[in-house]
Amino acid sequence: MNQRIQSNLPGAAVIVIAMTAFLLLPWLGETLFNSKGEPREAIVAVSMLKYGDWILPQNFGGDIPFKPPFMAWIIAGLAWLFNGGVVNEYLSRLPSALAAVAMVAGGYFWAKKARGTRFAMIFSFVTITSIEVFRAAWACRLDMVLTACMVGAIYVLYDLTERQGRFRALRWLAAVALLTCATLTKGPVGALLPCFVIGVYRLLRHRRFFPTLGAMLLLVVASLAVPALWYYAAYLRGGEEFLDLMLEENIGRLTGNMSYESHVNPWYYNFITLAAGLCPWTLLMLFCLFGLKRFLREPRTPLTPAALLSLTAAVIIIGFYCIPASKRSVYLLPAYPFICYGIASAMDSLAAVRPVKVYTYIISVLAILAPAAVIALQIHSMPGVLPMESIPWWRYAALLLPAAAGIAWFVNRHSPVGHVLVTVWALYLAYSVAAMPAILNAKSDKAVVPQLAAAPAVLVMDDMLRPYTLNFYLDDRIRPVSGWDAVASYPAGTLVLLTEDYAKSAPEGYSVAELRRKSCDSRRPLYMATKKQ
Repeated sequence: MNQRIQSNLPGAAVIVIAMTAFLLLPWLGETLFNSKGEPREAIVAVSMLKYGDWILPQNFGGDIPFKPPFMAWIIAGLAWLFNGGVVNEYLSRLPSALAAVAMVAGGYFWAKKARGTRFAMIFSFVTITSIEVFRAAWACRLDMVLTACMVGAIYVLYDLTERQGRFRALRWLAAVALLTCATLTKGPVGALLPCFVIGVYRLLRHRRFFPTLGAMLLLVVASLAVPALWYYAAYLRGGEEFLDLMLEENIGRLTGNMSYESHVNPWYYNFITLAAGLCPWTLLMLFCLFGLKRFLREPRTPLTPAALLSLTAAVIIIGFYCIPASKRSVYLLPAYPFICYGIASAMDSLAAVRPVKVYTYIISVLAILAPAAVIALQIHSMPGVLPMESIPWWRYAALLLPAAAGIAWFVNRHSPVGHVLVTVWALYLAYSVAAMPAILNAKSDKAVVPQLAAAPAVLVMDDMLRPYTLNFYLDDRIRPVSGWDAVASYPAGTLVLLTEDYAKSAPEGYSVAELRRKSCDSRRPLYMATKKQ
């Protein structure tokens, strides 16, 4: 591929890291929990601090975590160090955001060694502004921590494969540490998949089979040593219930033998979610197809080692997650940096000059119109269609940034690649600072917490109903009950959270009212029964 001449850009690493950090870190606490996924993870850290069990903490009176506790340990540790032991939205999301910043920084230095500073900057900005990566970096979920550990381990093992250098023992230890953390985040796949990727890559680089197999097996064993201690300690606490849950999550999910259906989707679902998750760069790649003829006329060169690694990692990770019946977009996150390497390669080629320029016009128009649309929604609110909180005056400055970037392109049409990267970054910043809190805070169940906080007890009826958001904001006070008879021992004023079916069956002695027209956890109406006596 005909690539651009590389130039030295002083301070490029600082720019990449600072802009990534500024996109995420200052705003993590501005948006309330508004779906069940985030408080479900955060409540594990709450229960660790509240009950003192750091091995297998329980919440909701008896639920044990589905995954290992590494991220909960981080959240609980941050809360203990910096917030008096109180877990909040900011601290809950901080591990994911820091993991994303670290992954982007590591990717920058890896790509810089492979292709130079300019390419590394393009690669870094494309990675963090792919919507699935950005979304995971913002969320109190396991996926970004897992992804950063897996991808970081692949970068380190690539370096060990391609370069001799000093401190090899320390680099091996770094790889083991990252794979250990990945395993403690979401199970053995965190160590097995990166080792498989690097093993195949080493074979493609003509390394000998048995030494490669032995090195990867030894690495896996070393990476599973510390997690094995946790699994054993957790088994001593949780017994057969814990063992059955871990087997179902790690083996049953892969083989399709789970006791319940969990995100069951056909094989092509992964490719649909990839196309969506790589936005806004998916559209640019479609535009680049118009430059395919010019690209095909250029002399072919062999894949560089970094390009071969990216292709190998993307194919193996996507192929692996096509096997289980359970498929979710976040499962593919470890493949995103390596796919973004290909996108950055296309953007950096001379064959893509015209498509990138056309795409920059489109993004610039969007950058002008999108802030105007948010302001219009604020002026002409539509409570029944898109409820929004009011935006504080100072946040409007963030909405002006993408508009200014869009206008700047029409005034001075110079360096389309750099301009489109900055404009997309500004759009994400405007969303983080102004649009996201205004839109998503209106969805959160936190608004009804004051109605529940003064009750002597808050119960939940229906085994399938778990109001994680309310339980988080009530500091794990909600307890499940199996029927109306179980409520009899509770005092007057006790509140029972119900689905519509249970609300219709409420006996005498309870007053029933709709608590939320649409709960952010269940996305269904949520009712509340108050015990009269």
